[in-house]
Amino acid sequence: MTNICRGAKRDGSQCTVTVNPPQLYCWWHDPANHERRRRAASRGGKARASSVGKELHAMLEDLTERVVAGELETSRGAVANQLIGTRIRLLEYERRLKELEEVEARLGELETMLERQEKGAPYGSAS
Repeated sequence: MTNICRGAKRDGSQCTVTVNPPQLYCWWHDPANHERRRRAASRGGKARASSVGKELHAMLEDLTERVVAGELETSRGAVANQLIGTRIRLLEYERRLKELEEVEARLGELETMLERQEKGAPYGSAS
């Protein structure tokens, strides 16, 4: 036997997600998931500059000033600039990898919830 989630949507209407007893709420409305939902929402669109990013910015600024002032030959400045670019690409790769791991973990949780829900669902199953 399945139940309908007791939670309410943002517009105030009843949530229509089915849940298996003894659950009373779907993942999105379950009070036990409040902190995880809050953390996930706070990450959305709020990327902060890391200390490494600030360090790279300062290095690039210093490098530019030294090349323009003639304190550093342009060939060495070009190599240093390439190395800074490589570090930036590495940081971007690490950020994307972490983001992918987080999405995979969330997808795994959803798949597990769906499997549990399908096992208890009296209708809509292929068996």
